Amino acid sequence: MIVSTVVPVSGIVLMEKTSHPLTKGNILYVGGSGPNNYTKIQDAVNASSNGDTVFVYDDSSPYVENIVIDTSISLIGEDKNTTIIDGAINGHGVNITADNVTVIGFTIQNCSNGSGICISSNNNRITDNIILNNRFGIGTYYGNPFELPAFPGSGYNTITNNLIIRNEGCGILLNGQNNTVNGNIISQTEYGIMLAVAVANNISNNIISENENGIFIAASYNNVIYRNNISHNENLGVLTFCTSSDIILQNNFIGNGQNAYFNQPILTRFRILKNTLHFPISRSVWDQNYWDRPRILPYMIPGLISLIRGPITDTPYIFDYFQIDWHPVQEPYDIPLQDG
Repeated sequence: MIVSTVVPVSGIVLMEKTSHPLTKGNILYVGGSGPNNYTKIQDAVNASSNGDTVFVYDDSSPYVENIVIDTSISLIGEDKNTTIIDGAINGHGVNITADNVTVIGFTIQNCSNGSGICISSNNNRITDNIILNNRFGIGTYYGNPFELPAFPGSGYNTITNNLIIRNEGCGILLNGQNNTVNGNIISQTEYGIMLAVAVANNISNNIISENENGIFIAASYNNVIYRNNISHNENLGVLTFCTSSDIILQNNFIGNGQNAYFNQPILTRFRILKNTLHFPISRSVWDQNYWDRPRILPYMIPGLISLIRGPITDTPYIFDYFQIDWHPVQEPYDIPLQDG
C-alpha cells in the first residue's frame, strides 16, 4: 500500500517526495530530494537486509542499470509510468536470485540480451509493472530452460497485473512449478507466454493478444490455461508440443490465425517426459472454450501424432489426429482484468 505522509529519516524530516510503502523493515530511498538518498538502485539494494524496502523516486529516471537482487526485499517504484529501469541492451533489467522478493511500480525496458525481470528463485511477486522492448519480458528459469534436464526451475512465483509489450522472444517464459500468471496484458511479441519444462503452473485471466503466437507449451506437465482472452494472434492461439495433462478450460479464442494446434511425437514424448523428467503421460483436456462463434457441435482441435521428433516434412509415420472440446460455449466469457 502507498500512502502520503511525512517521514523522519536519520533524524531529519523530509517534506518532499515522501510517498512510500508501509513496511516492517527499513526503507531505503533512491533518487528524490531527501538527504541520504541513494543515486543508484543497485547501491540501495546492496545496502538492504531481508525485509527491507527500496523505494525509488522517478526524479532521476531513467535508471540505466542491470540490478541483481540477492536479498528478500521489496523494490517499489514511485510511478510505473515514469520510474524507469533501462537495461541498456546489457543483460537482465532486474535479476532476482533471492526468495520472497517483490517488484512493483516500474517500467523495465531495453534488455535485448536478457529479460526485463529474470527470476531464478521462489515465492516472488511481480505486479503492476510495464515490461517492454526486452528479449524476454519476464522469465522464471535456471540457466537455459531448453537444455534438459532443467527442472526443477523456480516456483511459487506470482506475476500479476503487468503490461508486457513489444518483447522480442516472448512476454513471459516459465520454467518451473506452481507459478501463477494472472491478470496481465501481453502483446506484440513472438510468443505471448511460453512454458518450457514447466509443471502445475496456472495461467488465468490474461489478455494475450496481437502476438505472433499466443501460448506455447513444450515438454511440460499438468499446466492449467484458464479464462484467458487469446485473441488476434497472427499464427496460433495455443500450441502444445510434447506435453502431458494440459488443461485448457473456459478461454476465449477469437480472431487468431489458427486457434489451436498440438504436436505429440510419441517416442520423444516418452523419452523427455517419462524417462528424463519422470512425468506421467496423459492426454490434454480442452473444455468449455469459446471458439470464435457460437457452436452447437463439439470443436475439434487439429494436431499431429508422429513416432519421432523432427520437422513435419521429414518425420515418418505421421498421421492427423484430433483432440476435442466436447462442450464449446455459445458466447465469450467476460474476463475483466483485476485492479492493480
